[in-house]
Amino acid sequence: MAVNRLKPPRSLRIDFRPSLRQYELWKLLQPDSCPHCGGQIGQVLVGHDSQNNPQYEPRCRSCGSRNLPQMILGGGAAGGGKSYIGSVWLVSSCLRFENIRAVVARKTLKSLKESTWNTIKSILKDWGLKEERHYKINNLEGTLTFWNDSVIIMKEMADIPSDPNFERFGSSEYTIAMVDEVSEISERAVEVLFSRLRWRTHETFKTPRMLLTTNPTINWVRSRFVQDENGDKVVCREGEAYVPFSVFDNPDIAFRQVYEASLNKIRDQATKERLLYGNWDFVEANDMAVYNRFDGTKHLVTGLKEQVYDPTKPLITVWDFNVAPQMSVLTAQIDYDNRTVYILEEILGKPEEKENNTPALARKVRLKLYRDKHIGGVDVTGDPAGLQRSTANEDGINNYTIIADIFGKGVLRPRIKLLRKQPPQAARCEFVNEVFDGYSGWEIRIDIKCRKLTQDLVYQLRNEDGTKSKRKTTDPKSGVKYERYGHLSDCLDYLLCYYLRESWHKYRNGSENGYVVSTSVIQEGFSY
Repeated sequence: MAVNRLKPPRSLRIDFRPSLRQYELWKLLQPDSCPHCGGQIGQVLVGHDSQNNPQYEPRCRSCGSRNLPQMILGGGAAGGGKSYIGSVWLVSSCLRFENIRAVVARKTLKSLKESTWNTIKSILKDWGLKEERHYKINNLEGTLTFWNDSVIIMKEMADIPSDPNFERFGSSEYTIAMVDEVSEISERAVEVLFSRLRWRTHETFKTPRMLLTTNPTINWVRSRFVQDENGDKVVCREGEAYVPFSVFDNPDIAFRQVYEASLNKIRDQATKERLLYGNWDFVEANDMAVYNRFDGTKHLVTGLKEQVYDPTKPLITVWDFNVAPQMSVLTAQIDYDNRTVYILEEILGKPEEKENNTPALARKVRLKLYRDKHIGGVDVTGDPAGLQRSTANEDGINNYTIIADIFGKGVLRPRIKLLRKQPPQAARCEFVNEVFDGYSGWEIRIDIKCRKLTQDLVYQLRNEDGTKSKRKTTDPKSGVKYERYGHLSDCLDYLLCYYLRESWHKYRNGSENGYVVSTSVIQEGFSY
């Protein structure tokens, strides 16, 4: 049956009763409507570019607000009704406007067809719309076309190595989009799709609208919309918004009662907190990870640094000198009496801030220690490869001598303490796992603000020989290839193998094997 033979329904009964949280999200998605006052949206001349072309930006005609969310995250607990309200939004928008193009996307078409696509078809059925009469589905093309030529289009958004810039989207033009389970999708993919929202936008919604949905995750979604690297609430960028959900925000009481009961039966507390309450701080274990004994509910502590850090006692700084995606430092203190290792903070030298080099990051760490009024002395340790001299440096100058020189011989009193060479990777990773399990009575406590370290512990996969999978990824902006995970976890390895060396040697059958350097050799005033 041809599309032009489809007919509009004679009557349409829409029974949509959102919860207060769903309605909060719904208002952000409405076309030509300011979420603050309900006023209409207009384009306001704000200046001219270097070629003297006029520049416009959207503003509310009533209250003048420029904060008109266009990329909106509905995130939180499972069963909160996020995907349902997104599906209602897509269908109702297609009924309201003719000839618009709405995208519904997920990582793979298979997962999309098994989830959100079924929700869309269920909504059409509940509203009394009939296939082949009011709309038509083309499973081959992945489209659902209405009588008024509006269409919902399925999109797969998995990263493909042969297409890192998503050129397969080509010159496509869409009106609105919903990306379900966005935590499975790269930030780059989302931004490319958002750039394609331009089909009849000025005639309908006035500004592009993209809805993202996900359960709590610890990747780019959390740092962009929910919590920053310090665990503080994110102030969303202009044009972006976050609406949190829990299962209790689902207006279907019967569904909520049954689903809540099933979630309460989950034994793993991290999973329960994440799926039932939408808690973004709880971290699940990953059996496929190198550090499969890491348990977020046990090893992550909120406010740890504030509780235990003592500026009058030695502070250990552990360095990794990879420059991409950043240069990395862990800070730690060890309570030998109670056999507890405290990972206090991670300090990152980011390329965009030109801090991913040893001098700049050393100055950043020094300033932080001054602000913390640290007087207990500083140990400098980390990757033994940092002892290697660059061809740009003089003899005797390396990463560690640079750090020690910048820290100075004053109040910080730096001491360089290093492993002679890197311990065998598989053995040291298994040792760290044993310490996570309480080996020799040791405990590890990590401040929950150590986001990158947590990602390493959860996502760093294990090769068959027990070593770390060092698969590289390419930065789409710079073209630089780098290892996404493993830099902060390497720091943790070096820390435990050196400072828990008695236990490390015991684990290695009591043989030192030449891995630890004697601390009796003094050079340039520092201990090696």
